[in-house]
Amino acid sequence: MGRTLALFTYKLRFFFGPSLRGRFGPLAYFTLILIFLPSGYLSGLGIGSAYRMMDAAGAIGLLSAPLAALLSIGLLYSLGAGVTAHVSEFDFFLTADVKPREYLLADVVFQFVSLLAAGGLAAGVAAIAMVQSVGQPVSAALPLVSILVAFAFFVLLTSQVLVILRVRFPKAPVRLLTVALLVLSILPAIGVAQPWFPIRFEELPIPSTAFAALGVAVLEGTSPSLVHLAVAAAYVGGIVLAWAPLSDVYIFHGLKPTLSAGFGQVDLGSRMEMQRRMTAGLGRVTTRVRLRTDRGGDTGLMTRLHLVRIWRDGSILFVVLFACIAILPAGLGVSAAGGTAITVTQTLTFLLGILAMNWAFYERDNLWLVLTSARTPGAYFRGLMLGFAAIGLGTTVVFLGLLAATRSFVLPIESLALPIASPIAAAFVATAVLTRVKLKPSAFSFAALGIFFLVSIGGFVGGFAAQLVVLAVPVVGGFAAGVQASVLVGFLFGLTAFGLWAVTRLAAAFRL
Repeated sequence: MGRTLALFTYKLRFFFGPSLRGRFGPLAYFTLILIFLPSGYLSGLGIGSAYRMMDAAGAIGLLSAPLAALLSIGLLYSLGAGVTAHVSEFDFFLTADVKPREYLLADVVFQFVSLLAAGGLAAGVAAIAMVQSVGQPVSAALPLVSILVAFAFFVLLTSQVLVILRVRFPKAPVRLLTVALLVLSILPAIGVAQPWFPIRFEELPIPSTAFAALGVAVLEGTSPSLVHLAVAAAYVGGIVLAWAPLSDVYIFHGLKPTLSAGFGQVDLGSRMEMQRRMTAGLGRVTTRVRLRTDRGGDTGLMTRLHLVRIWRDGSILFVVLFACIAILPAGLGVSAAGGTAITVTQTLTFLLGILAMNWAFYERDNLWLVLTSARTPGAYFRGLMLGFAAIGLGTTVVFLGLLAATRSFVLPIESLALPIASPIAAAFVATAVLTRVKLKPSAFSFAALGIFFLVSIGGFVGGFAAQLVVLAVPVVGGFAAGVQASVLVGFLFGLTAFGLWAVTRLAAAFRL
């Protein structure tokens, strides 16, 4: 136990140390945690509001959607390294007399504490919003959070077991099994959205359904079903029993370092190596997208340059995977139009914030090529804004198509305004901030926090402004929808034009 505690303490200090030291101490980290509290409260409120309109089967399906998303993330992580190891651990700890079980236990506890530190407070606020929206006392949030904690523990152990099996049996199709489980973990959302689907997942003893049924009992204020309680306990107990003997198998030779820097830090060398492997693996796909420099104007060329860069450096994989995990349940779920639009907008602003920070970390120093040319950097930043906006709008279009195809449902114009206008506003704010903010990869700072915060707030402000403009249009008989759509299109063009003008002015004073 002493070695396990020492390993856990080292991991914790290495990962969170940089964010808790520095000029402002832990203030930047705590501010980041507080940013997610409004989103957590709104998410919990939306789930609780949708819960009140459902029967028992629908309620189980609704609560199982976020649990299934959490399980999908765990399975996706297990396809990679699956263990949070740093290079120094291979040099100092894994060469010492450390048993595999001691290291794996320290790793799973570290992952659990990291999840709790990052999203525990937001999850607690969401649970409070859920129990309040259904008329239960605030104290009911405690068992609801306990269910989530137990499920998170199950997911982490499952991910680690799959990693152990892959290392122990390299010729066995463990990755194929993991991919199959990943697909199956997403399928319950289809059963929720499509009543005609032949399989009713809420009736099957799968992990997300069993734990969701326990959550329904909490929200209803009733005793949990012994069957669901037994199934949930069987999953947790079963994975513990599977982990116990497997954790004693020597697997250090098959582990790969995944932690290259602490929380909020970026190791450029490790990042470049990861991009090299990703580009090599996806070379046949990425090289099919070419950049024609002999076509279009300066702004169009720069827009295509940024889109090709994002495609080739692997960032597009993050966009696709995160959008699938975050937006797919919303598109296949049963939430109200307003809640669905807010969920998608949160995802879009998050994606654009991450892409903006990636540019600040990896691409900003390359801008000397643009600054030493005969032209001003205005076209470069206009292209950056349009590239961000294109990615956000593309994600919105895919979501709306999914919504129309699976639920035969089209959002009203006032609800469409939020997810359509938000990517443009977020792209404008992100580009404007990037002309003035410089990030240091070696430390967690308020600058990195500011980019993410301002992009998210700017996206929502632009989206809500579009909604207000659309709602201000007077209803004129049967032409109301057409008039509102025209006003929305005009607002989008005006917002884009203003953003391009402002970015050009800001870019004129850009300095490396």
